[in-house]
Amino acid sequence: MNKRHIEKLKDILSEWNPLGEQANQISDLDNYEIEATDILFHINKKSSVEQISKMISTVLEQAFRIDVEIKKSLEIANKIYLMLNKK
Repeated sequence: MNKRHIEKLKDILSEWNPLGEQANQISDLDNYEIEATDILFHINKKSSVEQISKMISTVLEQAFRIDVEIKKSLEIANKIYLMLNKK
């Protein structure tokens, strides 16, 4: 995990915005920085897309008490997987 990966994942999560309108009600959201850091802390280059997807769901569901759509989680996990394995 490095600063560049955290920034990229923050961008990915912010673009997705899993909280939707609720994001406006959270004053310290900071473009999902804590969640991006938590997700990256628990995965690595060897993690599969499915493992990354599960970590996304776990982190977001625990942080915000929301249900994460599996299809969208897999889509985001694939982006993260590609980011981590980019040469």
